[in-house]
Amino acid sequence: MAGWTLPFRKVAILGLGTTGRALVSSLAPLGLSLFLSEARRLSEEERAFLRRYGVAWEEGGHSARVLAAELIVPSPGVPPHLPILEEARRRGIPVWSEIELSFRLATPRILIAITGTNGKSTTCELVGAILEAAGLAPVVAGNIGRPAIATVEEVSGRPWVLEVSSYQLEWTEAFRPQVAVWLNFAPDHLDHHRTLAAYFAAKARILARQAPEDVVVLPPELRARLSPRARVVDYTKAHLPSGWGEGLPEHLLLDLQAAFAAATAAFPTLASSPPPYSQLTKALRQPHRLERVGELRGIPFIDDSKATNAHATCAALRALPGPVVLILGGRHKGAGYEVLRPLLSEKVRYCILVGESQDFFSRLLSRWGIPHEPATTPLDALRRAYARARPGDVVLLSPACASFDQFKNFAHRGRAFQEAFGQLSRR
Repeated sequence: MAGWTLPFRKVAILGLGTTGRALVSSLAPLGLSLFLSEARRLSEEERAFLRRYGVAWEEGGHSARVLAAELIVPSPGVPPHLPILEEARRRGIPVWSEIELSFRLATPRILIAITGTNGKSTTCELVGAILEAAGLAPVVAGNIGRPAIATVEEVSGRPWVLEVSSYQLEWTEAFRPQVAVWLNFAPDHLDHHRTLAAYFAAKARILARQAPEDVVVLPPELRARLSPRARVVDYTKAHLPSGWGEGLPEHLLLDLQAAFAAATAAFPTLASSPPPYSQLTKALRQPHRLERVGELRGIPFIDDSKATNAHATCAALRALPGPVVLILGGRHKGAGYEVLRPLLSEKVRYCILVGESQDFFSRLLSRWGIPHEPATTPLDALRRAYARARPGDVVLLSPACASFDQFKNFAHRGRAFQEAFGQLSRR
């Protein structure tokens, strides 16, 4: 950390989640004056953490104390329309995401950044697996797990593979990946961005600073909407090495094509000497993404909690052959659910509705003629789904919604349903 330099001494961090903690533990040793502002009440453990690093804080809301900073770093998910951030912009106080800050501090061999409405994590893991199998020692971080700021030191001279969300991209200025991957775009996060145009603009920042010598990996439908300065690669036309991807469902095959296109754009020799496909297959199995939990009397139970929008749920339904009893709901995104209608009509026998969006989906499914009923807890939802399932059916948790109404994140939701399956199977 001794080599890190910033043109700021006073930094305000908004939010003490995973990213906020990583920012505190990475920046405090630099001797900066840190101030943590959190909208909720902090736990005693969190207060002890801040005391340990000598960080001043406020809780229960964001006050004008934030505006004393020379730099403000909002955690992902902090709404861009917060009054305190709008006032900071009026005063000319820089607002950077943690991704932007990390980019300015790191010295990687090459930066590959991956975004999209769906498939980011799988593609990011696949790029990392390809580079790892090729002996290139990549560091994989960002929205996928470890915050980028926690990897700044170890990534020096190594490939950096970052999953970046619209929340992280909206506060970037200089961020410039040599290889940018934008997988797809569909309505999502409208509760945060408010408009589809704002969501698109946030995503588009992944290529805003690219130069002609850089590469952007896109599907044709996005290429038609953008004017990149970088060289464009259409990943849907990527030719995979012999034996790669056989038998994969369409969405995973596309992720694999995008990953190979990105890896070969960064390291062209991989095209003629790719690593063994067997070393990549683990990356294709993401937790809570079409994860088989178990079976009861011949009825499989599938955890697809990672499906936090309608397009991800569509991909799950396309990947499953038989009739489905679908567990649907959570905190809905406000729009984009019409795409579900044909697949629900074709494949879904019955829907079990969970979370705060029950009334929203009940109205929608009633219009579409899809039978449904509400549930309360994960165990109640699985009991009801199991009671409605017939031989040959699949019980699928694929909520098409965020998890924050009842859970910390999609992984917490997935674990809760897996635990509920354990309770159900023991009865």
